[in-house]
Amino acid sequence: MKSISQLIAYPSGFLSGLLHHCDVLKQLDKIMLSSLPVPLNQHCRVANFRHKILVIHTDSSIWASRLRYMTPELLCQWQQNRAMPSIEQIEIKVRPTVVTMS
Repeated sequence: MKSISQLIAYPSGFLSGLLHHCDVLKQLDKIMLSSLPVPLNQHCRVANFRHKILVIHTDSSIWASRLRYMTPELLCQWQQNRAMPSIEQIEIKVRPTVVTMS
């Protein structure tokens, strides 16, 4: 059985695919954030990308509504960007920020 450090140092199979997917999500998040106006970009994060659907989480329904309003423009802009994979749909979900009490 391999240790965690060995799996990270020499990714193969499932772990390699997972690491690649994480890298893609980071890249998509960076591009998305640079495409959105301030302060909207401070309330949105790429959550997943699969089957040409980009899933974006916002921290409230207000920001989700603003993002939905921009969806057609963003799709058009991103489809012209060669750094972006082929996106056919944007799915927006509200995921409130969790505040912990200490």
